[in-house]
Amino acid sequence: MNYEQPSLSIVDDLVEEDLQRQLTALIQSPIWAYGWRSNLQGDRFAYWHSHFAGSTQSRANCLPQLRQEPLLAPVFHLWQRLQTGVLAGHEPFLVYANAHTYGVEGYVHRDSLDTKNYFSTVYYAHPTWHKNWGGDTVFYNDTEDDIIRAVFPRPGRAVSFPGAMPHCARAPSRDCSQLRVSIVFKTQINGACLG
Repeated sequence: MNYEQPSLSIVDDLVEEDLQRQLTALIQSPIWAYGWRSNLQGDRFAYWHSHFAGSTQSRANCLPQLRQEPLLAPVFHLWQRLQTGVLAGHEPFLVYANAHTYGVEGYVHRDSLDTKNYFSTVYYAHPTWHKNWGGDTVFYNDTEDDIIRAVFPRPGRAVSFPGAMPHCARAPSRDCSQLRVSIVFKTQINGACLG
């Protein structure tokens, strides 16, 4: 399996200014808990996390859950924007936010072994980001021994990719005094859900 750059879809300036302000207000509110890991068995250190909708135990469509929570209205509107573009024909089954600060590393991982129906989309929700702050999302080849792409966490940018693609979030640099925040949508092609 070889993941070249065309497997990644990058969309900039996805949302209007008002929705960006609402997303900023949400991520700056007390929604965070520390201790989340991408891989409970392999990751030594944890990072900040906020669960919005869905479950890791089920691939059932979590859109009704996302839609009914008033606090999450900006995330629901973000979903609507993604659904009219890069995620057309998808349904979400897990939605959450992750946050990294200086010294909080990510680990190389895959979100799924399903190479056809399972996708991950990361939206960078922090309001500002400086070129010297690091925090790139790094994508690897299938053997995980070489980087094939690094995506700068530009505010308002979304990157969508197959869930089986190895990737990790790099920690912000020492110069960064902000949270590096990603809102993550785990999706599947409509009708692919088995449970």
